[in-house]
Amino acid sequence: MKLTICICTFNRNKSLEKCIESINKIKIKKQIKINIIIVDNTKDNNLLKIKKKLIKNSKNKIIFLNEKKRGIVFARNKYLTKLKIINPDYICLFDDDCIVDKNWLNCSLKTIKSNNADVVTGPQTYLYNNNLSKKFINYSYLFEKKYGNDKIYSIKWAASNNIFMKYEIIKKNKLFFDKKLNKFGVGEDQLFFLNINNIGYKIIWNKNVKVYEKIHTHRLNLKWLIKRSFRLGVLGHYIDTKIYGKFLGYNINYIKSFFYLLKAIIHIILLPNKTSRINIINFFLRFIGRLCGPFIFNKINFLKK
Repeated sequence: MKLTICICTFNRNKSLEKCIESINKIKIKKQIKINIIIVDNTKDNNLLKIKKKLIKNSKNKIIFLNEKKRGIVFARNKYLTKLKIINPDYICLFDDDCIVDKNWLNCSLKTIKSNNADVVTGPQTYLYNNNLSKKFINYSYLFEKKYGNDKIYSIKWAASNNIFMKYEIIKKNKLFFDKKLNKFGVGEDQLFFLNINNIGYKIIWNKNVKVYEKIHTHRLNLKWLIKRSFRLGVLGHYIDTKIYGKFLGYNINYIKSFFYLLKAIIHIILLPNKTSRINIINFFLRFIGRLCGPFIFNKINFLKK
């Protein structure tokens, strides 16, 4: 069996080194051959500084690519193009700052077989730093998918920070990430896997298929939460129109918009505490973003400095 691990990186050399170290520790059966594709999304090919070190320390072959066009979509589509040549049986997608659980691969393979799944994903657990004050709030939690107490769930989409999937899906359907979402820096994976689900493929979430990620200090800032919530609101209508068609998509967008407003109002009335205030900000900005998204989607660029 051939497996290719795909990672995009942008000025996170230290985190990437730890990610590769964790991949080295994954329990692997002898009949599995692993390649790693790393796409550096910096103009100056910053990854060259640690290239020799990564090659020396990795148990698996690493293929280095550079995508000078800034944006996660360009970087992701770069490795999708390379995969055509490699033609693996399975691929997995990780972020450059994740630490992979040693049982990740075995759990993914078991989930594929036992659930007749096409795509497998799981939780991303945040690693706390003792140096961080308890007064800080990790706002990233607001955007993680929430599931119940069961181990296995059939879901409609997955995040690209923890993916194991059959490559045949991409090859057969000639799939790429949507370039229009590049300027948002978020949401491209949601649309990608919603499309996969719509085609008829089965996506399974397993709580034992897990990766870990450190808490980024900029995500402890309220300004990050405000920008993130509004950004997700703005692009929400576009995702709905791509999945449901223009007419139905616009109607669903506005239904979801007022649903977020209702959730904000409920928190204002019933839950007057610190946690509810954070949820109020998130829900209200998602409402505003979806409300005006159809009018500003093509004009706004969150990656533009």
